[in-house]
Amino acid sequence: MRWLSELSVRRSVLAWVIILSLTFLGSFFYRRLNVERFPNVDFPFVAVSTRLPGASPEEVETDVTNKIEEAVNTISGIDTLTSTSAEGFSQVAIQFVLEKDVNVAAQDVRDKISGILPNLPAGIDPPVVSKLDPGAIPVLALALSGDQPIRDITEYADKVFKRQLEGTPGVGSVDIVGGQARQINVWIDPSRLNAYGLSATNIIQGLQTQNIQVPGGSIDQGTQRLTLRTLGRVDSIAELQHLVVANRGGVPVRLADVARVEDGAAERLTIASLNGQPAVTLNIVKQSGSNTLNVVRDVKARLAGLTSSLPPGYRMKIVSDQSVFVEASTRAVQEHLMVGSLLAAVVVLLFLRDVRATIIAAIAIPTSLISTFTFMNAVGLTLNIVTLLALALVVGIVIDDAIVVLENIYRFIREKKMPPFQAAIEATREVGGAVTSTTMSLIAVFLPLAFMGGIVGRFMRSFGYTMAFAIAVSLLVSFTLTPMLSSRWLKGSRSGSTSSGGEARSGRIYMALENAYRWLLQRALRRRWVVAVLSLVVLFTAVPLGIAVNKNFFPDEDESQFEAVVRAPEGWSLPTTEQLANQMSTEIRRLPGVDYTMVSVADDPLRTPNRATIYAHMVDLDKRTVSQATVVDRVRSEILPRYSYLGLQTQVGPVSAFGGSGGFQPVDYVVSGPDLAVLTRVAEQGQAILRKMPGVVDVRSSLITGKPQLGITVDRARAADLGVSVANAAGALNALVAGQKASTYAEQGQQYDIVVRADAAYRDDIAALSQLQVGSTTLGVVPLEQVVQIKRGVGPSTIDHYNGRRRVELTANLLPGASQSTILTQLDREIHRLGLSADYTAAFVGQAAEQGRQGQAFMTAFGLSFVFMYLILAAQFESWLHPVTILLSLPLTVPFALLSILFLRDSLNILSQLGILVLFGVVKKNAILQIDHANQLRAAGMKRDDAIVAASRDRLRPILMTTIAFVAGMIPLAISSGVGSGTNRSISSVVIGGQTLSLILTLIAIPVFYSLFDDLSKVRVLSRVIAPVQAGRVRLAGMLRGILHRAPAAPPPAEQPDRVMVAEEGE
Repeated sequence: MRWLSELSVRRSVLAWVIILSLTFLGSFFYRRLNVERFPNVDFPFVAVSTRLPGASPEEVETDVTNKIEEAVNTISGIDTLTSTSAEGFSQVAIQFVLEKDVNVAAQDVRDKISGILPNLPAGIDPPVVSKLDPGAIPVLALALSGDQPIRDITEYADKVFKRQLEGTPGVGSVDIVGGQARQINVWIDPSRLNAYGLSATNIIQGLQTQNIQVPGGSIDQGTQRLTLRTLGRVDSIAELQHLVVANRGGVPVRLADVARVEDGAAERLTIASLNGQPAVTLNIVKQSGSNTLNVVRDVKARLAGLTSSLPPGYRMKIVSDQSVFVEASTRAVQEHLMVGSLLAAVVVLLFLRDVRATIIAAIAIPTSLISTFTFMNAVGLTLNIVTLLALALVVGIVIDDAIVVLENIYRFIREKKMPPFQAAIEATREVGGAVTSTTMSLIAVFLPLAFMGGIVGRFMRSFGYTMAFAIAVSLLVSFTLTPMLSSRWLKGSRSGSTSSGGEARSGRIYMALENAYRWLLQRALRRRWVVAVLSLVVLFTAVPLGIAVNKNFFPDEDESQFEAVVRAPEGWSLPTTEQLANQMSTEIRRLPGVDYTMVSVADDPLRTPNRATIYAHMVDLDKRTVSQATVVDRVRSEILPRYSYLGLQTQVGPVSAFGGSGGFQPVDYVVSGPDLAVLTRVAEQGQAILRKMPGVVDVRSSLITGKPQLGITVDRARAADLGVSVANAAGALNALVAGQKASTYAEQGQQYDIVVRADAAYRDDIAALSQLQVGSTTLGVVPLEQVVQIKRGVGPSTIDHYNGRRRVELTANLLPGASQSTILTQLDREIHRLGLSADYTAAFVGQAAEQGRQGQAFMTAFGLSFVFMYLILAAQFESWLHPVTILLSLPLTVPFALLSILFLRDSLNILSQLGILVLFGVVKKNAILQIDHANQLRAAGMKRDDAIVAASRDRLRPILMTTIAFVAGMIPLAISSGVGSGTNRSISSVVIGGQTLSLILTLIAIPVFYSLFDDLSKVRVLSRVIAPVQAGRVRLAGMLRGILHRAPAAPPPAEQPDRVMVAEEGE
């Protein structure tokens, strides 16, 4: 790369062309980058959802879930297979290994499901196969409310809002939640049916045959062809009432004779309310790959027109807006970039006291960042919280190379009295190898993130690529723009100038600091083993610090929203649950900082009527004095205990970032096995164990029993005598109790279901239920009580499987400050002490499982980074020992990073681990600068210890400048208080604390270890170990150095024999 710096100095226009081209392309592609909340990641997760109306959980498990599990279990690449069987609903979730393509996985599942369709029970809805798409979470949620019946609001939402919004560019779908569709209800009076000797099946068949329209083909009439149509559909509700549905003794039986026809609504499966008022929610999902900000902007533009034309009494409110978080995060990072860049530039100005030099160094920041967008677009990255965080972190890094090159040019001009043109070439040549190796080793730190496993690894890829791109561009800038501008903008030293050494090093303060450092280093070299032992003591303090620090998956974040998931006792109806949830939401709205609440009942996939989610939206963070965590704690400690007498199960916490509610708890533990009684015991004991642990709250088990049921047993012998089949009895019950679609009613181009069902007075009365008529082949109809027995009982609410076996799942939330890792380890240990047999397995799932995989993934990334850095440094120094000396600086920073976490009461989480990785990339740059220059001075003939002191003294200023500039660039992240501040502080505090606290130790320890390893290399035994690899080392190093150094070094100037650059030679 040295040839490039000389070429740029001699041909300035070429240097400008290179940089301006990259900047222009970056500006162009920046506008084409999609803006999202999260990176585009495909998870190989496929779900199969199936509905069997009226079936109990046991029937769903036997007739649906087991058959689907057996079919899909033969697909290759399955990681885990889980399922839930509930009343009338089955969901099978298949998680594949991450290497499996999600589209291939989904097609494999569809193929298997299509093969078992003939074996599924009659009356089942077709199974729905869906993929998990993190980008498919709603970008906007609207609440439409009013004074009208909920059916009218639903119809308006469907016909006006949904149709208009689905036509907006980038909108994938608009889903309505909490609505009640229009439906023609035929309420049968069983007593009248009995009088006519009819069954519900007769009425359904009559509607199907009498309300029909069938094509009749066509006929030729002269020169015309006429289409025949049999117009058998009813045109009004009145006509439907008078429809003949049966004939008894030559007398027609009309529908109105046996039933009440109502132009009404379907039974509500979900309920929504805004601030206690009934509402309909519209969730707007964008198309995959669409820009979140553009989609939301276009949708809001259409909403402006729709809102202005709302009918009287209607109200519309945006209850959730993903673009607010995305825009706030983007704006915050932009502010951090500007402030961090300014602070980094101020550091350069304070050290060099030269405005022109400051401008030269500062130009590297925007140039590198803008050019990065070109490469981000090339590999398909987006602007999201991960890539934006990378750009904010890299501010202090991209200026480092420019500072090192610029400082050396500045030193050559001031101390060696070189003209700026020559100084730009010679000084860049001197530090070119060090700058190249530091940058390449930095890239080697972040690229292994692309090889991380697990879901975390998928997200970290975009972080690693973004950091690597920006750092690579900064290297190009430091070898082109920085020397070229220095050769033309910096002023040469005036002849006759008698500037003192202190002035040459930016004043007396710096001279005093440099002298103190030289004095301390000289004494450290005389007492090397004391420094070595002290360094080892510091290193080993990482063990107790690592034990003491809390370990969590993700840092706490204040997103101005939270939710409370409430599960009432089994048997509670939808309206009763709604009443309770609205009462609780009213109390939550009275808490300080809460803006509004949204209640959704039965909003889970199982449509559980006794389950409600209370979503609370808070005022903006900068407009309130209480934190989200404080309000959540008050909900948990003040409001929920008032309802403890009801036996509720509750969970309060942040809203899941991937949609849904309550599905990503920090504690998530599964025990599976054959015996439900054993699992029930484990569930009770596991909940007791968790409740005793400090910091654990919202403990619940997935195993919920006690659901009231009516068991209907058919007396097969009696039924056979009366000519009643089991199918007829079950079908009649299903039609009269659950209801059955018989036909459709058309009006203004819309189709509405006609559903036959028994009137509520008969449907909800057990005595009346036993009098319902069923069809008989011998007697026409007979009362139900003559062929069945009806008994009360209880059963499970859901039946869950894990890898084909019944399971119980224990979940819980954690209070701020609790250690997730410690609690998970303790829970696993206590569960295994329960003495379960080998037939039972226990495992963490969800976030808890990812917390373990995350540690392994980062260890892999750390290991690969060490290997790559070692190889690059070995090539640079043509030595197997010097890279070890440099890499020793890395573990010395770990105790200081952990100390920073403890001091700030943070946790070791995914972001702080990422901060340690950033720290590894940055801290070794100091050691490279020191050792590289020491080798140059020794090659020029200087004694080793003298070379160590001189090199450390010469490189002190660039080390301090790069360190302080890097820390200054991090300060805006560390003190941020807006959206994403928890994430920013978690990573920046580790980097700032580790870099700052370890600076003094590494400035002393690295030179000491350099001298120690130099002595060790002369030991005869060690020399014999190293000798066999020398030939291969020379060849490998020569090849790599040929890439790094394209031109030989220039001969040193004669006037400074102790600070010269000579052709590098292997030791």
